[in-house]
Amino acid sequence: MLNQMRGAASGFVAKLLLAVLVLSFAVWGIADVFRGGSSSTVVTAGDATVSIDDYALAYQQGMVALSRQLQRRPTAEEAQMFGLDQRVLRQVVAGATLDAQADAIGLGLSKDRLARSISEDPSFQDSAGNFSRTAFTSVLRNARIKEDTYIQNRAAAAKRSQIVEAVSEGIKLPQVFRTALGLRTGERRTIDYVTLTPALVQPVAEPSADQLRSYYEAHKSDYRAPEYRALVYAELTPEQLSDPSAVTDQEVDQDYDRNRQHYTTPERRRIQQIVYPDQASADAAAAKLAAGTSFEDLVTASGRSLSDTELGLLGKSDIPDAAVADAAFELQQGQPSGVVEGTFGPVILRVIDIQPEEQKPLDAVRDDIRKELALEAARQQVFDIEQDFEDARAGGATLQEAAAKAKLNAVTIKAVDEQGNGLDGKPVADLPAADKLLPAVFATDAGLDNPPLNLGADGYLFYDVASVDPARDRTLDEVHDKVVADWKAGETARLLDERANGYKTRIEAGESLEAIAAEAGVAKATATAVTRQSGIQELGQSAVAAAFAGPQGLVATAPASDAANRLVLKVAEVAPPADPLSNVSQAQADQLSELMANDVADSYVTLLQSRYPVRVNQNAIEQARSVAR
Repeated sequence: MLNQMRGAASGFVAKLLLAVLVLSFAVWGIADVFRGGSSSTVVTAGDATVSIDDYALAYQQGMVALSRQLQRRPTAEEAQMFGLDQRVLRQVVAGATLDAQADAIGLGLSKDRLARSISEDPSFQDSAGNFSRTAFTSVLRNARIKEDTYIQNRAAAAKRSQIVEAVSEGIKLPQVFRTALGLRTGERRTIDYVTLTPALVQPVAEPSADQLRSYYEAHKSDYRAPEYRALVYAELTPEQLSDPSAVTDQEVDQDYDRNRQHYTTPERRRIQQIVYPDQASADAAAAKLAAGTSFEDLVTASGRSLSDTELGLLGKSDIPDAAVADAAFELQQGQPSGVVEGTFGPVILRVIDIQPEEQKPLDAVRDDIRKELALEAARQQVFDIEQDFEDARAGGATLQEAAAKAKLNAVTIKAVDEQGNGLDGKPVADLPAADKLLPAVFATDAGLDNPPLNLGADGYLFYDVASVDPARDRTLDEVHDKVVADWKAGETARLLDERANGYKTRIEAGESLEAIAAEAGVAKATATAVTRQSGIQELGQSAVAAAFAGPQGLVATAPASDAANRLVLKVAEVAPPADPLSNVSQAQADQLSELMANDVADSYVTLLQSRYPVRVNQNAIEQARSVAR
């Protein structure tokens, strides 16, 4: 069977962790995918189907994961750039394939395992890693997925995990492989070497006219001038219009009175929680508590540490479970609760710290209120000014004329390339929203009236392209000095390589490295007992690769850590590790074991896809993406 699976996988190497499948859908390749299907079904695999809601949920979870990676919500374009669309499609196709197999072999699932699977999903956890009902509701609401639909989805995912665990459980890295890896990583070499610097072959003669012309022609694209564009722009933002001095003290006082809740920190409590698997266990613990057993002893008896029970310092609204929140905020400090019926089972609580409600005084926030009121007033002005600007442009005014009428500052950039650099090759200073402006400038043309770019929620950036200078080849005269410098650098490297290779030949013929060092006027150095990793810092990556490429006595040349220098080296000693296994950490072995297990699981899913024909409905995918976004 394993041979069948290996053949069906066509040599694919696994690219996923088992946890990915447990928490969401599996990430595997797609075999035999055809277009088609009903309007409400995204993917079919045999008799198993993936609905628009299922796909939307998977896409939303992918967006959540990508948002955590970027520390912000990605745009649709960024999601596509990171390959989210294809990744989600691979996930749901693999999930449907496993669903078909689960149905075929009659897999079941307990409610307890399902509840645990949902609570462990990182998409629904707060910053402390605890299940958050608020996050759960928010994710499903944003994806427009009903809770029942999601729970059914999770039940299917849990069944899939059972299949994958059964296929890949217990796979370990073979001892012979671990030994071979230990021999490689633990091998130590002592390397004698000399460092040759460019000074040995300098000064380099000036190139002849023919040499310079030939070099220029061979590298002409390196000196090509990019396309440059001249542009005019004008910014309109509330910050530009804001005038805090125009806000009166009375207005500040009134805003503070209207929005006192914004300056109030509600009462917060540091809460500990022991979760029990069933009511009987919780009642037994509560009885022990009433009989004098300490909360700490209850924690120990439950198989946890006190740190495991910490929910953190929370306000009442921060606790998603209403029953737990109500109970926790009725307790006295240090007082354990009775049994509380939580969403995921009965719990016993204790409050160990209470921080009372606090309100910032007006004087502490007066300046902030004044600035915000000024910004709010400016936001009201932005719309009117934008209308004046657009009316002027519609009437035939240039951007400069429209900016003057709207009392905006029009800025002219004489030349900028697509990377934001000027004619001198340096970045143009103070270019606003360059990540938006430059793509827009290079997507339009001179003389066109362009829609403004949004700056934040309330600002605008107006721009016109004044002229376009196409990309072109610079003449040799224009780049003469740079071509000469580049030719000399290349010639220096060639002569130094020639010198190094000559020394290498002489050492291989029997001359000593010490004699070579004396002739070159440099000192011989020795790198003692270095490994493939430790030698990099001293010798550089290229030199380490060269030094470990042959047996003891090997002579080689390589670029040094400073790429301008060259090393001539000789392997003086090779020492294999006495205990190869000690050079492979348990973490490395576990990681490789996991990769092997994933490879087997990958092969198994690929085999299943040959049994259960897979079809993809592209129209339904587009509908699902619009729902998820």
